[in-house]
Formats: sequence, structure tokens, C-alpha cells
Amino acid sequence: MTQCCFLRVHTLFFWFWSFHRMALALCPQVLCSLGGWLSLYISFCRLNKHRSYEWSCRLVTFTHGILSIGLSAYIGFIDGPWPFTHPGSPNTPLQVHVLCLTLGYFIFDLGCIWRFAWRKSIKKYHAWRSRCSEERQLKHNGHLKTH
Repeated sequence: MTQCCFLRVHTLFFWFWSFHRMALALCPQVLCSLGGWLSLYISFCRLNKHRSYEWSCRLVTFTHGILSIGLSAYIGFIDGPWPFTHPGSPNTPLQVHVLCLTLGYFIFDLGCIWRFAWRKSIKKYHAWRSRCSEERQLKHNGHLKTH
């Protein structure tokens, strides 16, 4: 019984350690991807000075969409493995690089949402809350409650 528990703990520790090593190895790639998206955003901001910063963020989003579709189509149709005949097969290095590229964009996009959409979402929530409170104050016949 003790040996069985030891093997389970040892296997779990080995899995956690290998996952931790793999995550540490992928962090520089994700940070480089984030740096690439930020530099693309900065260059779009400099090229389009007459536009808002949100416009440049949307251009980066458009670029990411085109790049993701192209790379995913290349991986799925040309490089392989074909996902319908080999589901669950190990990831190729190209798939890992595309994953890191997309994760870097995801972090960039979270920053853009926090920067540009935060105030808009607060305004929408405030408008929704005020409308709900107005509806609670109304009677069924449309008159306001006096108390």
C-alpha cells in the first residue's frame, strides 16, 4: 500500500515537474510574441497618427486574424498531421510556435480590452443598472411610486 501511494505521488510530482519545465521553456516565446504584437501596435500608432489608438489596436487584431487563419490552414492542410485521421497526436514544433504566438496576442488583447473597453463596459453597466432601478420604481400603469 505504501509503495503504491509512493508511486502515485512520484508520478504526479514527475508530471508536475515536466509541465513546469515545459511552461518555463515556453515563457520566452510567449513574451517575444507579446513584444512583437506590441511593436506592431506601436508602429501602427506611428503610421496612423490621425487615427485613434483603438484603431491601431483593431488593426493588430485584424492582422492576428489573417495570420492565425493562414497558419492554421497551413498546419491543418499541408504540414499535418491531419486532425481527422490523427486526433490527439503530439503537437509539432510549428503548432507549439503558433500556440505561443496566439497566447502572446491573447495577453496583448487583454491589455487592449482593459485599456479601451473598460470605461465603455462600466458605462453600459451603469446604464443598465439605472434602467433596472427605474423599472422597479414604475407601477404597472406607468406612474411612478410616491414612496
